[in-house]
Amino acid sequence: MLKRERSWLTIALINLSVVALLGLLLRSKILFPIPAINFGNLLHAHSHFAFTGWISLGLLTLMTYRVLPEKYSSQLRYKWLLAGILLSAVGMLFSFPFQGYAFFSILFSTLSILVSYAFSWFFIKDLLKAMPPKPVIILAVSSLVAMVLSSVGPFTLAYMMASHSVNTLLYRDAIYTYLHLQYNGFFTLGVFSLFVHHLGHSSAKVPERSLNHFATILSVSVLPTLALSYLWHFPNAVIRAIAVAGCGCLVVTLVSFIVMMRAAKEALKTVSPFAKRIGTLSMIAFAVKTAVQIFIVFPAVGEMVFSNRPVIIGYLHLVMLGFVTLYLFAYLLHIGYFETGRDLSVPGIIIFTVAVIANEIILAMQGFPAIFMLNSILYLWLLWAAAIGLFTGASVIAAAAIKRLRTRSDILLLKYPGSYYQRNNRPA
Repeated sequence: MLKRERSWLTIALINLSVVALLGLLLRSKILFPIPAINFGNLLHAHSHFAFTGWISLGLLTLMTYRVLPEKYSSQLRYKWLLAGILLSAVGMLFSFPFQGYAFFSILFSTLSILVSYAFSWFFIKDLLKAMPPKPVIILAVSSLVAMVLSSVGPFTLAYMMASHSVNTLLYRDAIYTYLHLQYNGFFTLGVFSLFVHHLGHSSAKVPERSLNHFATILSVSVLPTLALSYLWHFPNAVIRAIAVAGCGCLVVTLVSFIVMMRAAKEALKTVSPFAKRIGTLSMIAFAVKTAVQIFIVFPAVGEMVFSNRPVIIGYLHLVMLGFVTLYLFAYLLHIGYFETGRDLSVPGIIIFTVAVIANEIILAMQGFPAIFMLNSILYLWLLWAAAIGLFTGASVIAAAAIKRLRTRSDILLLKYPGSYYQRNNRPA
């Protein structure tokens, strides 16, 4: 693919290492006295930069240069839109740690939202002109619509701050609305738009009916499952009924997902063994994420989850790291962005993946102390060690990406990768 795509992906991977560094600083702040760090402000920087500088930039870059034909993706406006996303991310990175929610951080947050509106408008318009397979259109359009709708959360918070309104229920509901539409909408649907697009270009065709069914039910499930985010304050019967309906959609989604993956078994034989292992872990994380959402509808489980901070953090990291990030790694391996056996990317991905798994296990143990009965301080040290692993892995991956960009900038990524063995035997 184009050098432009490789450059944006390299920047996104560098940003991932910065996100991991911020996470390590947050874990260090809990254990050590670091007066220079304001925990709350740094947490805002960590989350906003992770959303915008890593996931949004990486995912939208791949959707632009992979899903859209080159006739559209080569247009200059996408370069400027991605630059706008990067600018807003960097602005939030350098404003939140020092001032929290104030003029500059709000300015760059607003810029990121406005750029996402513009990107969604142009991308959807070009996508409908290009007319890729129907399931790709469903997933990509739904992903960007969810991204746009998620801005309701930040704008609600801005209104509350401007009007000096103190409403705890509305405050938390606004945050949960934003997180749901980002995690279960934009991120999830965006990942599967890439996955289904890959299946559509495989030599072993997957039945389009299977792909259509999965794409439709997954997209439809996003709005009714939003009601699950409001169960923490025991809402009225209408909200609970919508949540139950959403869970029904998720059950069908899981069944449809299993059917699709079984049908895709032949098509996925073109994926290299290492990329397939990472991708499999990502899909397992998706299945676990979906199962957790389903069980939240039961009052006892929902009450336990919403009142358990380690479990909430574990869920957010499961989606962000275990599902989305690992899938992006697998995808980059498959399209030839990383050269397995030729650079440090594979050791970096292994370190990062092990740290993700360790982080999830430790958070689960911390969330259920009555079962594991360990000293609470031990969990903090173990999470700090996992954060070191995440930062180390992300840094090694970023270093490999930078080196490859500088030394092999002439290499074009494969638009529609064929056999793993064909790709590995092409001239160096």
